[in-house]
Amino acid sequence: MSSVSVLAVAAPPAPGVGRVVVEAGYYVGLAVAVGVGSTVAWLAPAESTGGVVAGRVRRLGVPAAILVAVTTLLEFFSEVARAEKTGFRAAFGRAVVERYLHAPATRGSSVGAGAVASTQLGACLALVLALLATAVWGARAWGWAVVLFGIVTVGVPAVTFGPVHTASTVRAVLTVAHLAGALVWAGGLLVLAFAGLMGRFGAGDSSGRVAEDWGRIWVRFGSVALGVVGVLVVSGSWLAWTHVGTPAQLFTTPYGRYLAIKLALVVVMLGAGGYNARVLLPGIEAARASGDQAGLFRVAVRHFPKVVAVEAVLAVGVLFVVPFLAGSARSEAGWPAARSFDLTVFGTGVVLAVIVAGVLWAGTRTGPRGSADAREAVRAA
Repeated sequence: MSSVSVLAVAAPPAPGVGRVVVEAGYYVGLAVAVGVGSTVAWLAPAESTGGVVAGRVRRLGVPAAILVAVTTLLEFFSEVARAEKTGFRAAFGRAVVERYLHAPATRGSSVGAGAVASTQLGACLALVLALLATAVWGARAWGWAVVLFGIVTVGVPAVTFGPVHTASTVRAVLTVAHLAGALVWAGGLLVLAFAGLMGRFGAGDSSGRVAEDWGRIWVRFGSVALGVVGVLVVSGSWLAWTHVGTPAQLFTTPYGRYLAIKLALVVVMLGAGGYNARVLLPGIEAARASGDQAGLFRVAVRHFPKVVAVEAVLAVGVLFVVPFLAGSARSEAGWPAARSFDLTVFGTGVVLAVIVAGVLWAGTRTGPRGSADAREAVRAA
């Protein structure tokens, strides 16, 4: 009987404040863009049908485009500095950038990091143009284009540019799915919270049309968030398993502690989302079913945005933890790497997906629209 001994590896140094701000800002920018796109494309009733909120969010396309352009460029130069081992200011030098863009491919990849970054910048340019088009024309098609290019921009670095293997393909698919889910969830929270809170101070927000708009938006976003949470749980569980060998490593390794902080923030977000799904959304449905416009206004326009704003702050907190997730708790604890992808791993993933789907389905089972709990939610809002 043989055993394998693995030496513990020191954790990577914690990133500096500048690096944390740049990387978190990059994800926030993309999340805001995807939030604008998804709201215009699907969540809000179309302007062509009299939708008020869609027009308000559409006008966020220009500032969102500026935010995305600035944060993505800062992230690009931060990557240049890290790859070329220079300071951040030196990374803006022409010679340094050219050296990075023409760097040879690393082992296991058919293209260099510069080529991948160039592809990502091209996707970002398409995203910026789609945001500007959304701001000008507001068509749902442009909103979908924003969502698509936002996911492509964040997903390009996760794609395997080299020999295709089952393990690398699964990792790429789950990583892109996790990033896409995070952008949709965090972006929706950020944009809807901002638009909702700003709308509370508008003179026309007492109209039945605005209340009806927000009522539909929250119901639709609740459905989207439910699906996104399922994707995040399944993909996140697998990705966490590849880096964390035991629950104890969440507390005994630097990587594990940062991941534990992230998970704690997500759990609080899920709690707030559960309150929305079990209390506020039934309240909206009850108000709409009974024709109670005043109650609908209180829940959908006055109360709901405040809860979502808390979730949005927590989402930003999660994004600020991401830069610290470097290395692996397994290596830091002296554990071997996770086993290769095989039928056992696949079967475990299928079982997890089925369990998550069942739990999420059970979570949507609420009482009748006119139930006492729903009516109480309307009165208490």
